[in-house]
Amino acid sequence: MPPHLSRYLRIHVDNAFADAWGRQRHTAEDILQRLWSRSRPQEGVVLADQVGMGKTFVALAVAATTILGEPELGQVVVFAPANVAEKWVNEWGKFAESLLIEGAPELRCVPAAIRSGEDLLKALDDPPPRRNHLVVVTHQALTASLKDTFIHLALAYYATRHRTGAAEVRARIARWSTGSAGLIPDARFTKPVVQRLLATNPRQWRSVWQGYTGLALADDPVPGALMAIADDLNLGGVWAALQDLPVNSSANIQTRLRTVRKALNEATQGVWKQVLVGHGTRRRLLIVDEAHALKNNATLISRLFIPKEGNDEDGALHGIFERILLLTATPFELGHDELINILRRLAAIVPMQPQPRQSLDDRLARLRERLQRARETAIALDESWSKLGPGDVAAFDRWNVHDPPPDDVVSAAIRRAWRDAQLAVAARRAMHEALRVWVIRHERPPGGRSYHTGGSIAPGPTPLRGGLAIPDSDALPFLLAARAQAVAADAPGAARPHFAYGIASSYETYLRLDVGQDPLDSDESDADPEDASLDHAPALDEPGPHPGVGSAAQWYHGEISRLLASNHRRSAHPKVAATVDRAVDLWLSGQKCLIFCWYIRTTAALEAALRSRIDEIISVRAAAALNVDVAAVDAELLRLSQRLLRRDTSTYATVRDELRHSLQEAADGKPAVAEALTEAAIRNLRTGAFLVRYTHLSPELGADSLLRGIGGNNPTDVNLLGRWQAFAERTAAMTESERSKMLTRLLGELPDEEETGRRGASLSPVRRAYGETRREDRERLISVFNTPFAPDILVASSVMGEGIDLHHECRHVIHHDLDWNPSKLEQRTGRLDRIGSLAERETKSIEVFEPYLAGTHDEKMFRVVKDRAGWFDIVMGRAIGSDENITDLEENRIPLHEHIHDALSMDLTSPAPPTD
Repeated sequence: MPPHLSRYLRIHVDNAFADAWGRQRHTAEDILQRLWSRSRPQEGVVLADQVGMGKTFVALAVAATTILGEPELGQVVVFAPANVAEKWVNEWGKFAESLLIEGAPELRCVPAAIRSGEDLLKALDDPPPRRNHLVVVTHQALTASLKDTFIHLALAYYATRHRTGAAEVRARIARWSTGSAGLIPDARFTKPVVQRLLATNPRQWRSVWQGYTGLALADDPVPGALMAIADDLNLGGVWAALQDLPVNSSANIQTRLRTVRKALNEATQGVWKQVLVGHGTRRRLLIVDEAHALKNNATLISRLFIPKEGNDEDGALHGIFERILLLTATPFELGHDELINILRRLAAIVPMQPQPRQSLDDRLARLRERLQRARETAIALDESWSKLGPGDVAAFDRWNVHDPPPDDVVSAAIRRAWRDAQLAVAARRAMHEALRVWVIRHERPPGGRSYHTGGSIAPGPTPLRGGLAIPDSDALPFLLAARAQAVAADAPGAARPHFAYGIASSYETYLRLDVGQDPLDSDESDADPEDASLDHAPALDEPGPHPGVGSAAQWYHGEISRLLASNHRRSAHPKVAATVDRAVDLWLSGQKCLIFCWYIRTTAALEAALRSRIDEIISVRAAAALNVDVAAVDAELLRLSQRLLRRDTSTYATVRDELRHSLQEAADGKPAVAEALTEAAIRNLRTGAFLVRYTHLSPELGADSLLRGIGGNNPTDVNLLGRWQAFAERTAAMTESERSKMLTRLLGELPDEEETGRRGASLSPVRRAYGETRREDRERLISVFNTPFAPDILVASSVMGEGIDLHHECRHVIHHDLDWNPSKLEQRTGRLDRIGSLAERETKSIEVFEPYLAGTHDEKMFRVVKDRAGWFDIVMGRAIGSDENITDLEENRIPLHEHIHDALSMDLTSPAPPTD
């Protein structure tokens, strides 16, 4: 394998991404050197570039070089969480089109992320002529059982082969193959079809199927890998299950079939992993995205990397790949043991030849010692620095790494902190040298963001200082919640309640605690219970009243619930109101806004409040402009939009022709792009949300005034047509696959109820995405939020906080719910702070709002997380929790002196790759 980038990759690009591609190319070259150097190759590398730096393109450059380095073009597997796997497919399309030179061999990526183990087997089994070279597979695909009905039937075939009584059992299988309600629930699997298949070797099933049914299968229905090692599979459990099939019908036949079907499913759990390991599949490279998911040894995902020792859940990825590239943006939130655990996954590779001089375990043990020493000295500095007061900081203006404190420094606390800082720097530098062998990290240059904290979220010319004030009329629920918190925390043996955190988010979230439901939102299927404090902000592991909370606390809780019984009272939550005020202000100015929450009920409360406020604004403004009563606004807006933009009107033709001409020119002459975006634009123009913002609304509004409005002569002073033209240019530059997906998600495929066009994406200005939002709906929502069309406000939970792009048309984010862990906030903000973002294109900053309620636990969390952000990379792997004693110290600690902070900083950027 050559340790240099392929000659088929562009050296330079002539666009806005030139600098980024130069860095990404350099990093990819460094990774290849580390993996494949003839002198000192290593098992793998962690690429830990900060959020938004383009790790995906670096990894794809490494993947493309690896694929092109094999005579018949190899395969690289990308292992990614379900919520970001599709992004890899999309990014490959962009990468291949823009960064592979003309004349490069055709490299193919799977058309969609693989979400099952059987589909992975089929992808790896394809012969070179029809092989997909980049195989993207989800984490969940490798931790789930087989579901493919052909594979179930193949396992039944192999389980009954060479068995006494096999013919009778196969007859029973066919007897109970009655389509979707049969033994194997597949409408195609009828008795005669199954009889023919079971009488034939699975190698011939594709031709048998076509000959009997007349239907062609796109691929062999049973992976060759399974057939190759069928004799080695332990299918005794499958045989036992099949023997339980009844001979004759009975009244409870469906119950008996379900029992046998369940036994068959359980018996086949893990079979595909046996196939993957046993077949001797070998591939050059595995890329693991969001590699911090491998930090705990006991999870199903981590166990895929350990040697298979009789457990069906272990070892599916062990001994298959020659090298592993690990991607994560948050390596420093890990404890040193967790980081070492992730690096230990590299032991899953095929043994290197020749073997390194030192074993992987020995090298990681040495790294662990240095990480431990650095952590110990950083904790000592953390403790000694916490004892200093504001008047002590000036003494450190003279601090350096080598010299003792000057003689005039007599304070014992200052002298201790001085010495601890020097010890921490020495240990940090030793750790740095050991760590940079394994980890590559680049960080964004400083600047580019504007932070608005506390009360400064409120719109207005003068930002409010401090936190959001709680009005006297709303003070009682918060006072009672704080009292309940204190009383319950003092109860003997009580789990610490979190009343004060829930009520700081929204009244709806607080009330949810009363029914004992988990108020946090996540779609992680393999979460670790011990990680709750890291993965979720206030870790509401014991929601609601419970036996551990005293009766006094429950009394307070009940009183608060009665106070909040009124819908009107709940809608007046001070932080919800502030978030709504800011988001609506941005909406009125024509800006998009992303709002992050941790709590399911808060996302619902915000969505409802935002929709209500925007509907009210539309009604009031339209009523005044159209000189009608508010009650008649909806009907009047509908009449106006039909007069202007119904397809059979002359104004529609005028507006359509003008828009199509402008957009086709911007879309590099692509008529299909202009046609589609013109349709999307007119769909949005028909809504009151667009008419009240982008026109001078009046009963006489005509085509000319409508066109002047979208050209910038409107209450927002936004040139909407200019935005659409820029989007048309960007759409024209997309890959065909990316463009097709985006336009389909924007415009839809179904007939409109009134129009002859298509029913497209929702035109509501406010949308919500959380764990129960279907994956395909989330993907559609991501696509349309990245357009200049509706929605304008996206209320999102943690499921949208990592690995997705929301930056193309938005540069404002509100962290409605904070977090004890600064990396979580960084990940969320990173959805907007990415290469090619709207902020970059407009040369403006990302506007980050962090509201908190003054004088509450909300303010404490804000102060603690800001303190932790300053120390986060210094005390690597520190506990991120909400223990009162720790957070009290952190809340009031003075910032670390810049001399010490600079000396403790690390540089893990890619050096110039050596000549090999």
